[in-house]
Amino acid sequence: MRPLKTAIAVEGSSDETFFKVLVDRVLREIANVHCEPGFDVGTPMVFRRGPDTWKTLCEQLRAPAADFDLALFHYDGTTKPEREAKKSWEPMLREWERESAPGGRPLLLQLVPVREMESWALADLDEVNQLIGSTVCSSRVFEAAHLPQVERLSDPKRTLAEALRSGRQKRRSIHFHLEALAERVSLTKLLSVPSFRDWRDETIAGLDKLGFIESGGKA
Repeated sequence: MRPLKTAIAVEGSSDETFFKVLVDRVLREIANVHCEPGFDVGTPMVFRRGPDTWKTLCEQLRAPAADFDLALFHYDGTTKPEREAKKSWEPMLREWERESAPGGRPLLLQLVPVREMESWALADLDEVNQLIGSTVCSSRVFEAAHLPQVERLSDPKRTLAEALRSGRQKRRSIHFHLEALAERVSLTKLLSVPSFRDWRDETIAGLDKLGFIESGGKA
């Protein structure tokens, strides 16, 4: 089967921990659903980006030795997504388009949770509750009442931090918790989060364009 080589450009170490696991799971799920012609998923390679590293990042993602098929560029969506796009996505895209990649590879796509990565980590309340050993929505955790609709959270990072501090494994690192949530979160429940659903749909369309799945296949 054809191998899929994926790169993810992230903002910070916690993003790396979460997205490396979640993106791998989603790509494997897509590969299983779209079984003709099918593809093998290699473990995504993660790059940490700074605020002014567009040229360097483009060179890394397009390195011939890496031979990536798919490149995911992460930044956090906010209440003003246009402002965030101007700060992150637009300068990256300008640099990316200075010289078209041979054969259109790798394909560059956005990976943009609303508002932060932590909103996706909080999408499966059953798993969050199991991890912390209590019911988050009945606690005094910041904006806990919004958890059934995580994109309404004004500060998902704070909500997650307070939820974890209230739990039985509060001495564990944030990376332990994020990796656990990335491994356990229900992909079906994540599909109820609009920004996740949009990213998954765009990824499926991208894999179709690259020839990894059949056009018009099951989503």
